[in-house]
Order: sequence, then C-alpha cells, then structure tokens
Amino acid sequence: MSSPKRQGQHRIPRVYLKQFGYKKNEEWWISVLHKGDSITQNVLVKNFSVETNVFDLPYEDMQMRRHFEKNSGILEDNYDRIISNLNNQKKLTRKDKNVLYHLVPNLLCRTKPFRSYIETLLHYDKAREKLIWEITLFIKQKKQIINLLGSLEKDLQLNIAISTAMNYLVTVIRTFEIIILKAPNERFWFTTDNPVHLDKQNHCEIIIPIESEFYLPLSKDFCLFMFNTDSEIITNVLRNLKLDKVNSIGYDLFDQITKKILLNDNDYLIIPIEIEPTNLPFK
Repeated sequence: MSSPKRQGQHRIPRVYLKQFGYKKNEEWWISVLHKGDSITQNVLVKNFSVETNVFDLPYEDMQMRRHFEKNSGILEDNYDRIISNLNNQKKLTRKDKNVLYHLVPNLLCRTKPFRSYIETLLHYDKAREKLIWEITLFIKQKKQIINLLGSLEKDLQLNIAISTAMNYLVTVIRTFEIIILKAPNERFWFTTDNPVHLDKQNHCEIIIPIESEFYLPLSKDFCLFMFNTDSEIITNVLRNLKLDKVNSIGYDLFDQITKKILLNDNDYLIIPIEIEPTNLPFK
C-alpha cells in the first residue's frame, strides 16, 4: 500500500501519550494545560501534536521521503514492552536499552525547540559549518550530506539535518548510563510536548556535551535519567542509584525533577490523570 502524499504525523507519539492518558468511549484522551492558559482541557491523543508531512525528507520516492517516520514507528512498536518490563521485571533488558538509546534522540528530533535550534544553526555560516561537522562526525557519507544540504533551498534542509543529527545523537547517547526512577506513592510524573529535558549544565559548545544529563518521563510511574560516567560534574545524587533498574526515590527528589520537567521549553503540560477543565494555580 503506497503512502499518501499528505500524511498527519505526530510530534509526540500516540503510544507515549497513552501512558499519561485515559480511555473513554473506546478512545484515548489526555488532560493538558496550554502555556499561558489557566484552565486545562481534554484532547484526543490521536489529534494531539499532529502536523502534515512535518518529518518528510525532500525526496520524490515515497519510501525515502518517509524514512524518518518509518523508523519512528519501529521504535514506537517497542514502547509498551519497555513499560511492561519495568512494571514486571523492574529492570531494562538489553533490547529495551537499545530502543531507549534510539528513542531519546528520536523524541528530541521531533520536538519544536530542538528543531528550531538546528534550523537556527543552519542559517548562520559559521554555526552551520560547525553543526554539519559535528553531525557527520561518525559517518562515511560526509561529503554526500554536505553536497545535499548545499543543493537544497533553506526551507528544505532541516529534515535532512535532523535525520543526520539523530543518527549522530544515537552514537553519542550510547555512551551514557540509564537509571529508571519510580514515582513515590500517590505521585505521578508529568510530561510535556517537549518531553526530553536536556540539562547541559552550562556546557553548550556542542549538541550533547559529556556533562549532559537527561530526564524523560516514560509513563506516569517511571522517569528515565541518563548521565555519562566520564563527566567532570558528578554532584547529582541520582548517579549513585542502580543502573538499568527501577529505583524508588523520595518526595523531595521527585519534586526537584518535576520542577525541571515543568520548566522545560514547551507549549503544553500533560497531566497524568483525568481531570475536568480546571483552573490551575500556575501558567
């Protein structure tokens, strides 16, 4: 079956959103708060963060055009299994880790702030040169990517750069360790439409400096934390927890991490419970 020329594509995967949502009348919903508003709203998961052809590559061949979207779908097909393993086995399998090492870059590359960051770099000669050098660091087709980007109009370059950046980020993030944080009793993790919180700890010279720490709510119960053991900044107490396993944390740590998630650059806060339209004490 051929792909339609116009296709709605989700910035935030439906399988991810369902982990924070609820089912009503055979359809999945989430409760959200839009930045600047004070009243929550309930929206269908299938309609949230959908844009037409937003990830399409500038190729005539539809398979090549939808390459990023196809790879995203493969990752999404493994998501429920990861959450099930965390619930039942309380740890990550090797396959789970491999998916997460791809999923974190994938989610970054799908969200507006990261894409805007890459697009800005592409528009300034020196920044562009440095960006292309970095994202092609581990590939043999460096010249092909440089020539391809140079042959395209500026408004067609972003998805080529994003697709190349994702492969680069997978290689970098594989050097990071993974810890899973369990929300305390009667608490749940919030998430946003920019779910990966990347804390560069004031090191902004490259996309992912070694000092980076990642936070990604995986579901209302579990949050991923990633760090590199070679970092010179080792003050975060989360680094002392068990690798690749579910770790319980206290309310104070939970509140600190939740604050990072809430203050991440985003348009929507996703609330991990069903609520009727409600005035909240923050915007």
